[in-house]
Amino acid sequence: MNPIFECLLRELNVGVIWIDPMKRIKLCNPAAYRMLNSRGQSMEGRTLIEATLSYEMVSVVGEAQERGIPVQRELRKNETTGRIISVHAVPVVLEDQKGFYQIILMLEDVTEIRHLETVRRDFVANVSHELRTPLASIRAMAETLQNGASGDAVVSARFLEIIVGEVERLTRLLHDLLTLSKAEQEHLPERERFDLYELVQNVVERYQSQAEMAGVQLHLQRSVKPVVEANRDQIEQVLINLVDNAIKYTPDGGEINIRVMSSGNSVTVEIEDNGIGILSQDLARLWERFYRADRARSRQSGGTGLGLSIVKHIVEAHGGSVGVESEYGQGSVFHFTLPYNTYSSKGSSS
Repeated sequence: MNPIFECLLRELNVGVIWIDPMKRIKLCNPAAYRMLNSRGQSMEGRTLIEATLSYEMVSVVGEAQERGIPVQRELRKNETTGRIISVHAVPVVLEDQKGFYQIILMLEDVTEIRHLETVRRDFVANVSHELRTPLASIRAMAETLQNGASGDAVVSARFLEIIVGEVERLTRLLHDLLTLSKAEQEHLPERERFDLYELVQNVVERYQSQAEMAGVQLHLQRSVKPVVEANRDQIEQVLINLVDNAIKYTPDGGEINIRVMSSGNSVTVEIEDNGIGILSQDLARLWERFYRADRARSRQSGGTGLGLSIVKHIVEAHGGSVGVESEYGQGSVFHFTLPYNTYSSKGSSS
């Protein structure tokens, strides 16, 4: 084989398979091996069905050979890898094999593209739904006032209160959408060095009155004085979202324990409550946009369904990780971890 052609096939991200008229594989590049998860077994010399165990792929090749025209199809899920593969079969006739089609099979992994398309569609649908409800309420109240209810002082005051409440709800949603958009940007805003414990302490002090009104006790513990380099405003947003959530979902008489801990090259903030907890089937989806484990309570408390998604994006943009452990009826433990860096100082304090 021509060295340039061999190098091209080796470096391509597109999978290429050369198939003879008997559906045997004559050549297969590394990208095709990766997509088909061949487990290191040689594919050359084997039939397509033996090598791939994909009847759909064999069907695409058969159709291209039978009709003598290119055939393209998307295999919704590869049987062994769970990936979505776009298959393009191009028939080729060699000079010495008139009437017998060989096939050049090109494979492209479109899993991520299809996932992003689904996320985009779901996001638009969710935003539309979240906007529709308050806008419908505002319109109904305004039309009622316009049609004569404005003459009743009691009714007017009540309807105006509802309108203001719905506007505040829309404002929170737009604020969270903008925050999420910023968190998803590849380049973080300017970072600075600061004492993470001090920031946690400030947020806890800010929420003490809200916790007291809810009958919840906030306790802050630490074993380290962690100086990190991060975007202070964004990490503050993470803390606000997690502490606010813990208060909302902890009943009167409950407790919330917040810990700042260091381990190796990272620092962890843990928010533990003895609230209502989370069902096991909801845990994996908690970080998704607009996902609510308890929809009725979340709407009642004014949540937009974006808080935890914002937390996840901000922390991961800083090279950290998020997690949650929970048992329904027993409370939850949310935590996030940030890496130390060259400029960070670690040490304990009393």
